[in-house]
Order: sequence, then structure tokens, then C-alpha cells
Amino acid sequence: MKVSRKVLIVLVSVVFIVLDIWNGNTYNFMKVESMVYLSGFILLIAGILLLNRNDYKKFIKLFSGMALFFAIVFVLGGLMSSRMINAKKYANVIGTIEQVEFSDLYGKDHTVEMSYVDKDSALLSAEKKIGELSDVSSMFDINNRDFSQINYKGEMVRVAPFKYSSPIKQLLNLNKGVPYYVMVQTGSGNTNAKAEIITLKQPMKYYPGAPLHYNLKRHVAFNHKFSYLGGWNFEVNDEGHPYWIVSTLTKEVGLWGAQNVKSIIVVDAVSGESKNYKIDDVPEWVDLVYPTPMLLSHAKDHYSLSKGYINSKMQQVGVKVIDQDNGTYNYVSIDDEIYVFTGIRPISLDEGSTTGLLFMSTKTGKALSLDLPGISLTTAEATSIGSIQEKNYVPTTPVLQNVGGYPTYVMSLKDQSGVIRGFSMVDYQDYTKSSVGSTIKEVEKTYLALHADSDTLLPEDSQELTITITEIKQVQIEGNTFYYLMVEESDEIYNVSLSLDDKLPFYKANDRLKVKVNGNKIIEILEED
Repeated sequence: MKVSRKVLIVLVSVVFIVLDIWNGNTYNFMKVESMVYLSGFILLIAGILLLNRNDYKKFIKLFSGMALFFAIVFVLGGLMSSRMINAKKYANVIGTIEQVEFSDLYGKDHTVEMSYVDKDSALLSAEKKIGELSDVSSMFDINNRDFSQINYKGEMVRVAPFKYSSPIKQLLNLNKGVPYYVMVQTGSGNTNAKAEIITLKQPMKYYPGAPLHYNLKRHVAFNHKFSYLGGWNFEVNDEGHPYWIVSTLTKEVGLWGAQNVKSIIVVDAVSGESKNYKIDDVPEWVDLVYPTPMLLSHAKDHYSLSKGYINSKMQQVGVKVIDQDNGTYNYVSIDDEIYVFTGIRPISLDEGSTTGLLFMSTKTGKALSLDLPGISLTTAEATSIGSIQEKNYVPTTPVLQNVGGYPTYVMSLKDQSGVIRGFSMVDYQDYTKSSVGSTIKEVEKTYLALHADSDTLLPEDSQELTITITEIKQVQIEGNTFYYLMVEESDEIYNVSLSLDDKLPFYKANDRLKVKVNGNKIIEILEED
């Protein structure tokens, strides 16, 4: 049966449109995949239109010419975007890197918060919580792919939506959506994860993998057809309402080189309403704008290509590398922004050491460089393991903290079931000074005692003071005891951990002490007057 060209073109177009909608395709000249897909469709239609049974040579000539044109465009685009030609452009994508001192970054002018609870421990806590509710656990699982670490009302938490436990349950509840998400408290000094299931007044109908038009990718692609869409993250605003944060991308070098975030699309998970925000207009509550792999890629290019592509491969003068494998970087909250941090070192230096640390904001992309030699995160982990071999505990990825004025890696120690059983501290600059114990108080006391008994100098910004106590208050923070002191000599309110000195409960107004302080923290009590 003979099929006319018009019918054939209609059939091909229908197939193209169906696949386009089903796959959630978007079209942007910077997105190579979409250009290849669109070029293939154009060539197919052109082939049908140009096909001439009486003159195949003319058809082959015209069709080959078009194919050659597309091939040349892709080759030239690839060359224009190559690192070999554009090394310094790649190196500059990260922007200006601000140099910071440890005493400034971890001083009283900034709030630095860490989490003792890693993703696996948070997930374990969430799964245990959902298991307590039989009607929920029989219907839903936790979407652990979208288990986001964010700041919620100034505290570090992880949030994840629920998902139906099977496709059949999902289809049978198509119009009901997903009425739950889980929030796990991981910051504020929590030494164990605390999970809470949040029940929404109206369910989430738009999410990854949802059927039909509720599928997040299809929904966003339909409404933003010519945006270069990246990945997505699950977040909640300060009222606890759920959203999907979808990044739109651009290329900074040539046509297809140096991927960067152009804007974000904030999608209401309940109503599906979406709005595109430029980077400078991102809502205050949004934390996850720049994906971690992208930030690490920018850093890698900066430290390897700053002096040219040939130098990065041959002489390697000034070439540095960063740690970017899973477990070699971690996250910390600085002034309510989530930063990924990782080690920096010359390419010739052993992987166990660093010459500094790089912090990059997942919200703004801002980069901070701490030029302080020390050890890598993996070395700190290995040091902890050496102290607990007989217990088979596993350390979580370390986080850098200020402990008594010393740059210190702090980590939790988990047993084989994933339950946190202890803690460890390792001096960032001297890994021989490390301590393990069952509580933070115990570990900190032992750790600071190691420094007090050594010849290691305290940080330069520490100072000795003589103070007269006017008022002293005891405060419990996550099971740990701290004392806050008001003094005659200044308006500063000093804080000190009970682990520093067992005599603290016996101090009272008018007592005079000679102390060593770092900012507003007392790091050593030298003597009583």
C-alpha cells in the first residue's frame, strides 16, 4: 500500500510530539542532547520531502549536505567549548575566591553549625519513624534520592517526600497525591537524628515519577519549553510548605562548555504553580541552587587550568587538585547558608594532606578559601578508625569545627547497624592529637587536655585576661552543660563548657579568674586570683 508523503510526515510528527511530551524534552541551543534530537527530526522530515524516486543522486546530494552542515556545527561547537582552547575561561567560572582566616570564619562574627548526623543515619531514623505507622508504611516509602539537607528556620535539617511503594498503588491513588514528607533534625547539637512525619493539609500531586501530567519533569518542561533544565531538589519554606527547586542552566564557555546555573524554577509540589527566579532574586528560604558536582567541577577547573591547559598537563606549575570523591568532602552551615567544603593541595602532595580548605555556598556559589595546611577528611577518618578498631565502629565524614580555638575535625562513630555510639575529634593540623569517647563532653575534655599538656601554641587571636565574675548561669544544650559569665571588665558575655574545668559549678559572683579566651569563648582557665 502506497503511503503519501503528507501522511508519512504527519505520522513522524505525531511520534515526535508524543515522545517529546512523554520524555519531558526542552529545547535550548546550549543543550547538546536536545539539539541532536531536533536535528534528527529535521533530517528525517527533510529526507521525506526531498525523496525523489526518479533522481536519487539529487536526494543524496541535498540530504548529505544538510547532514554535513549539522555535523560541522557540532564539531565547531565542541572545539569552541574545549578546555584546550579556553583553559583560563574555565578557570574563571568559579568567580572571585575570598581568602579567609580560621579565626575570622570560625569567630564570633559568624555562626558555624555542623551536623553529627549523616545522611544514612538520618534515613535510618526516618525509616524507623515511618515503620511506627502501619497504615503509612504499608502504602509509602521514603524518597531517599530527594533527601535534601537544608536550613529550616535557622536549623540544619534533612527533608524528603514520601513515595508510593509500588506503581499500582500510585495509579490507584492518582488524584490523592502524596500527603506526607519527613523532616529529620540533624543540627543544633543533636547527637542523634530526630525524625518527624509532616502531614499536609493538601497532598503533593507533582513529584518525580508521578503519572501523566503530574510528573515533575513533564510539568516543568511543558511550562518552560525553551529553558535548559537541570536537576531538582526537594525543599520546604519556613511555613513547612513543600516545593521542588529546579535549576535552569547556561554554558559559560563557547556553546557547550562550563555548565553553570542561570536561574531556578520554584514549583509548588501541591498546586504545580511554578515561577522562574533569577539568581539575584532567589527566595530567602531556598538553600539548594548550585549542585555540589557543579561546584566541585568549577573548583577543579580553577585550580588546574589557571595557568593554561598545556601547563596543567606538562609542567604543572601551580597546579592544585581538590578532593571530590564521595566521602572526601562534606557540608557545614555558615550564617544559615549550606556550604560544601573540601581539601586543596598541590598535585604533587600526598592525598592525606591539604594546604587549605575550600568552602562553596550551595545557595550563592560564593567561594571561600582557608589557607591553612592540615590533613584531609579521609586521614581524619583513618585516625579515628585506628583508635576504635576493636569495636568496629564506622566514622561519619568529618566536619571542621572550632574546638577550644583549634581547627578540629569532628565526627560521629556508628556501629554496624548505623546507630551513633560515640564521637571523635582529630586536630586538623596535628592528627596525633585525637580523642574518642561515648559523649561529646567526654571527647572534648580529653581533646583539650591533650593540647594543654603539649607545647602546641594556641591560635594567634587568643588572649589572656583577668576577669571578675558579676553573674554566672548554667545552661543545658543537647545534654551538654555550658556556663555563661558576665564580667566587670567588659560587656562581653563569655561561655565555657563544663568539660573544661570541673570547678565551674562552684564559681560565683566576685570570683576573679585568669583565663585564656578565643573571641567570647573561654578555652582555658589558668588560675584563680
